Amino acid sequence: MTLIASTLNHQMPFLMSDLLWSSEQSNEPVRFPTNIFDPSPYLPADQENKPIKLGQKMYFIKDKVCIVFAGLSEEILNFLTLMKHSFNGYDEITKEDIHRFLQKYKLHRNFRDSAFFIVHVKNSTATSIEVSQFYSPSETNMVDPVQLNTEEGSWNIMYNDIYEKVSACGDGTKGFLNVIKQAGELRTRFQQGDFMRAVQTNTILIAKLLTLERVSLYTLKENWGGGFETAYYTGEKFEKIHEIAYVINHGQFDISGDIGLPIPILIMYYKYVRDVLYIVAVEVRKYAIRETGGFVTFTSLAGDFLTTLYEVEGIDVANIEDYELPSDFSFITDKVSMGYSLITDKNVIYNPAFFNLGVGVSINFQQGKSIEISILKEFIEEIRNSSKEVFPNL
Repeated sequence: MTLIASTLNHQMPFLMSDLLWSSEQSNEPVRFPTNIFDPSPYLPADQENKPIKLGQKMYFIKDKVCIVFAGLSEEILNFLTLMKHSFNGYDEITKEDIHRFLQKYKLHRNFRDSAFFIVHVKNSTATSIEVSQFYSPSETNMVDPVQLNTEEGSWNIMYNDIYEKVSACGDGTKGFLNVIKQAGELRTRFQQGDFMRAVQTNTILIAKLLTLERVSLYTLKENWGGGFETAYYTGEKFEKIHEIAYVINHGQFDISGDIGLPIPILIMYYKYVRDVLYIVAVEVRKYAIRETGGFVTFTSLAGDFLTTLYEVEGIDVANIEDYELPSDFSFITDKVSMGYSLITDKNVIYNPAFFNLGVGVSINFQQGKSIEISILKEFIEEIRNSSKEVFPNL
């Protein structure tokens, strides 16, 4: 079991699942988008399960039902296959339909070593929705943010000023909630209940988690991570966040607390094609840097960066070879979530992050040719200033 989680911001449901599948059986080398090396030798020696591959754990059942899983692949596949088949002919699924399906399924026997979280949405009026949630296991545990008293085999629920109601289950629960409770200050122009505020907070969270995985294997050491999927309700249906770049920047504090110019060392671009998630990971070794028009632009040419493509299929994909691999993964995006690993001389990590959509940050990747990242200089200065403020407390 790894990690599945949900945040609920003013009745705006977001669901999250990691991409890591693990097993007791395999000792084969494995790679993840956050690092180009096999992390296995650096994981705890007594870790019962070992990372083996990436895979999707989040699925939509029609437009208004989203489900995320953790646990045993056989139990999950059987459940998902039957649920999709059972509701195949439905134009719309009600929460009563889901309740009846779950009653008949005999979860205690057929799903005893796994977990799911189902969110059903009904549009009550033109401006309001009714959100219903279904858990397995059914036990819940209220978590004290100070003590982090999580319980294995339960859905752990914690309240937070930024993320409001947070529900999590799986091996990564404690580590996940630990990051949530340290979320710190959120600076945003969006009001509570605004859709974009929910997008902002959750993509920032992913950028922070990916950054920690990059610099310390934080997630993988507890058998979760490898990447993350998120889903949100648009007002009409559930969609996964995609065509987004997660960027990890690196910098080091000097003795006065200045971080200089943080460098974007890793770009991970998420895109879905026919339900397969493709992650384009670009590891940059060298940039030409220039300032112009209020922007700082980082340009790297072929030979100075390494590109790796990850295919992440769903558990019900019988053969990934049936999906034709797109020939060109070039992309241009202004949907970017920036994470920072800013390190002191004592190896303490400060991990701020921000999300930007539109003018402010853009990335232009031309496969096999170049990658260019432009960041508004005032964004960089804000990171530098806020980092200097917290430096005395690190």
